[in-house]
Amino acid sequence: MRENIDVLELRLSAPADDGTLEGIAVPFNQVDSYGTTFDRRAFTGLAGRKIPLLWSHRQDEVIGQATDFTADDAGLRMIGRLNMEVGRAREIRSMLIAGDVSGISVGFETIKDERKAGGIRHITEARLHEISLVALPSIPGARVTSVRHGRDGAAAAFITAVHAATRAFSEGKSK
Repeated sequence: MRENIDVLELRLSAPADDGTLEGIAVPFNQVDSYGTTFDRRAFTGLAGRKIPLLWSHRQDEVIGQATDFTADDAGLRMIGRLNMEVGRAREIRSMLIAGDVSGISVGFETIKDERKAGGIRHITEARLHEISLVALPSIPGARVTSVRHGRDGAAAAFITAVHAATRAFSEGKSK
């Protein structure tokens, strides 16, 4: 007699202290504090480009680079890496992990835009020059979504992941 067996697959990646972070750099169709929105097609041609990561739009505080970009319904997503050899980047990484800052803002050049109702400027094409980590983003939802770190050690990260997976598995079975 064969029993039904539930299978739990658990995939873990090693904690990284390499400064890798992910975020939504530009939420689409979200009115920012300047009365501007960005179209999903606004940023093209980013494949293979390296965009500087700055602290609060300060060109003298380059803290890393963003190298991978995708556009989805939520916005322009980015993956970047803080340069952990730079003291300011280490400080900012600590603030990100602690939750002290989480905002993203972009420096760009408008190529094409159109006016919408209520005086909203809708940017349909733009050239991205830099991505900044900031305390207060101008676009709601522009934020760092993940900072990889091994601050608590690999064993603690493994245990945390196992607990989360177990809870998710148990909740899924109870439905």
